[in-house]
Amino acid sequence: MISKGTELTTFVTGLNGSATIDTTLLDVLVDTAKTVLEEERPWMALRKTDTSLSLLTTNTWQTAKSLSGITDFSRFYGDGVIKLFDGSNLIHYYSQVPFDRRLEYKDDNSTFVFDENAGTLYFNGTPPFAGTLHIPYVSTSTAIDLASTSAVWSVFPSRFLPLLGFYAIGIHKGAVDYDDINAQMLPENRATMQALKNAMEKWDDARQLSAIENSDPTELYSTPRSGAIDTNS
Repeated sequence: MISKGTELTTFVTGLNGSATIDTTLLDVLVDTAKTVLEEERPWMALRKTDTSLSLLTTNTWQTAKSLSGITDFSRFYGDGVIKLFDGSNLIHYYSQVPFDRRLEYKDDNSTFVFDENAGTLYFNGTPPFAGTLHIPYVSTSTAIDLASTSAVWSVFPSRFLPLLGFYAIGIHKGAVDYDDINAQMLPENRATMQALKNAMEKWDDARQLSAIENSDPTELYSTPRSGAIDTNS
């Protein structure tokens, strides 16, 4: 099983009939594959909670909180709720509202807006207490170094790393280096890539179900409520 950047490079070269691909082109192909796959769904492995920002009771609806320190931020995760925690027992919830409705919500201290262009948060109203913000988000994984002798894309199990190779070679053979021979090879490569992608999605589905299957408040003693699907059967 491959896990290192150099091994991924060798794998792609093998898929390309042992013909090397320009280093820059290969880097872009693999990065494109990684970007597309990671943005397709909120993978459990990419979910994080940032606690680097805080609020004071002196903050107002015009106080900007920059997300520039969260370098791997992709998008908010969940139902758009950010929690303010006092470090003991108090939790205050902020729900996201549209940035272009900022003035209408400026006095509602249960809401926040996000300036996508500037990458800044604004919490409306006055904070009920000082505390740390808990911001759930989907992250982007570390860039893949194809010359690295260390593990790459390690946020996911190494058994899924070949998926990036199949994806990258599919783009290369189908768009950059297309000919009659590659046309015959593309369907098999595509089928293998899709099968591996399906396996990765099922792996993630199981992790997502595991996180929520015991959170239904209407279930008692681990017995599914009436009409529910028993995922353990």
